[in-house]
Amino acid sequence: MHKVAILVDWENIRVKIFHNSNLLRPNTPKFLYHTHTSKLPDFFLKFLDPDEIPYRIFFYLAEPFKKELKSPSGEILDFAQTDEAKVVEKFIKHLSVLDLVAIRKGHLAFRGWEQSKNSYKPIFVQKKVDILLGLDIAHLTYNKLVDRIMIFSYDTDLQPALKTARIGGIQIILPFFEEMDWYEIPLDLKAHSDFIRKRSYHKICCELFNLPCSTTP
Repeated sequence: MHKVAILVDWENIRVKIFHNSNLLRPNTPKFLYHTHTSKLPDFFLKFLDPDEIPYRIFFYLAEPFKKELKSPSGEILDFAQTDEAKVVEKFIKHLSVLDLVAIRKGHLAFRGWEQSKNSYKPIFVQKKVDILLGLDIAHLTYNKLVDRIMIFSYDTDLQPALKTARIGGIQIILPFFEEMDWYEIPLDLKAHSDFIRKRSYHKICCELFNLPCSTTP
C-alpha cells in the first residue's frame, strides 16, 4: 500500500473546480462546499486508487479580510461584518475539525481598488499560502512521511517544490477531471509529476449524494 498526502490549494481549486460551470452536466448535483463541508474530504479521497491509503488532507487557504477600508468614493467598508466573511469563517471552522484534515492559513492582502461602473471593488490577494504549501512538501519529503503526494492546484509556482519532492523519492500525482480540457494542466506541472490521474466530477458528485450516475454527457 502507498501512503498518500493530499494537498489542496483551496482558492485555486475553488475557482477552477467548484465555480466552473463547464464541469456540470445537466443532471450533475450541485456541490455547495459551504453547505456540504462535511463531504469535502470525501470528494478529494475519491481520487485515491485501491492500493493507496490517505496520510492527511492539507487545505491551504486564507482567513477573510477583517479590516475597514475607505473607498475612493469616501465610503467606509467594514469587511469583518460582511455576510461573506461570516460564511468563510464558519466554513473554515467546520472544515478544520473533520477527520484527516489539517488547515494551513495564509492571509489576504489589500492591493487597491477596481472600478466597476459607478462603484469600487477591493482587490485582495492571498499571501503566504504558496510558502506554506512548499514547506509542507519539503517536510513530507525529507522526513519520508509518505510515498506519494497528490496536489490539487494548477499554479505553476509549485514547480520547484514538485521537483524537490521527486528528487527526494516522492511520487507526484496531478489530478484532473474528465470534464476538463487536458491542456488546462500547465505543461510545467505535468513535467514534474509522475501520474496524471483522471476522475469524473459528475460521477464523484453523484456518489457523494447517493444519486444515480448517468453515463451520457
